[in-house]
Amino acid sequence: MFDARTATAAMVLTVSTLLGGCAEPAGDRVDAGVVEARLADLEDRFTPGLHTLMGELGTRHAMLWFSGDARNWPLADYQLHEVEELVEDIETLHPVYDDIPVAQLIGEMVAAPLEALETAVDGGDHAGFVRAFDELTQGCNGCHIASDRAALRLVRPTSPPVTNLDFQP
Repeated sequence: MFDARTATAAMVLTVSTLLGGCAEPAGDRVDAGVVEARLADLEDRFTPGLHTLMGELGTRHAMLWFSGDARNWPLADYQLHEVEELVEDIETLHPVYDDIPVAQLIGEMVAAPLEALETAVDGGDHAGFVRAFDELTQGCNGCHIASDRAALRLVRPTSPPVTNLDFQP
């Protein structure tokens, strides 16, 4: 998965290359404006867009469902943590998008369901998992409605998003 940590590492590597390429003969100063402009360009290139992160989040949402529904708690735990990391990446990389306070809305609408999912998964509580998963789905939909994106409506998935992963414990 191409996440914020990968983007940061790529940017650091590229910046060090750029700094070497911007310098004139030894002793001359690097033009800070040029470096700043190149850094801004790199940040745009290496930062996954909100649509990319949301697409991955939708896939992880579905894989979380099939893992927990199959009572494969270690896999559900893994998928849940992937969901949480994606949520953190979205909050960090796209806190505001088209004047929509994405980070604030996510915090208000999905933080509690994610905590409830952690409790259910840690306890192997299938009924609690189903309840918390449905609350997470409602929270996602509430965020979409508040963002004037009501057409993006999540439901419980009916078929796995990948066919090469065994969800059974």
